[in-house]
Amino acid sequence: QHYFIQSNLRIQDAASQHMIEFIVLLFWLCAITIPPLLYTVSRFTGGKLKTLLTWGKTSPESASSCLLVPHRYFSHFYLTGLLFNSICLLDLVSHSSLTGSLVSGISDTLVAVLCLPLEVLIARIYPGFLFSPFRFNHNQPLLPSILLQLQLFRRLGESVFLTRHDTSQMHLAHLLFALCYYPALSLSLNLSCHSLPPPLLTGAAVLLFSWASLHQFQCHKILAELRTHNPGAYGLPKGDWFEFVSSPHYFAEFLVYVAIFIAARGGYLLGLNCLYQILNFSLICTPPTHQWYHKKFEYYPRNRKIFIPFIY
Repeated sequence: QHYFIQSNLRIQDAASQHMIEFIVLLFWLCAITIPPLLYTVSRFTGGKLKTLLTWGKTSPESASSCLLVPHRYFSHFYLTGLLFNSICLLDLVSHSSLTGSLVSGISDTLVAVLCLPLEVLIARIYPGFLFSPFRFNHNQPLLPSILLQLQLFRRLGESVFLTRHDTSQMHLAHLLFALCYYPALSLSLNLSCHSLPPPLLTGAAVLLFSWASLHQFQCHKILAELRTHNPGAYGLPKGDWFEFVSSPHYFAEFLVYVAIFIAARGGYLLGLNCLYQILNFSLICTPPTHQWYHKKFEYYPRNRKIFIPFIY
């Protein structure tokens, strides 16, 4: 009977793991296909559909909707991701050989409470679904999750203390998608990462992450200082990677995710995240900003590319 119970738990464990992986995969597929599709349609229709894909200075001047929310709510995006990834990271640490049963018990309780609403919802569709702590991949190396935690912590700090949001707005749908993004990324790490790459690649990933993070901070600082000296106005950003591209903070963020991808030794879910970043930044986020700069500033530097230095 004991053997039968253990076998049944393993079957439930595998089924739950596949269900979580399917949900995360579905999220990435939607993220990759829906925004480019909306972008293509909006080029012909414009209007309210365009407000789904733009925010801040690139939003249509006539945009007015009860579904618009302040751009400062973007900090909720990083706070949600930070809390979720903290739970996953705590769960990993608690099941390592460096910690005891007390931390393990605390993390198991937090994970169970965090996942209870999701478990109840999915169980109505998929009877027998379980999302208990032992469903997590406890063989995952800590480094990729630590890098993601550092990125989230820094971006939350920048969003709260550095960024000047003023009266910028964004669509509610954009916020709802963003609230799901980092939990999906944390789960992708847990599902994909089983071992670190060779030491040389691991070191390269850490160096790339540090280099890109430093430049992203510098670029956000430059943008914030422009708004500080000219409240309510937009100035021409200069310095750092702004000498090469119009949206260097997006390029730096893409490099951060490439570094995490390398540190996690790949995985198709993390690869889909990188593909999403390329499509999102190159098609939706950066071209409107580049066009806006050219319209706003008559002598805007012609050598500045849109997203990738010297290439695009």
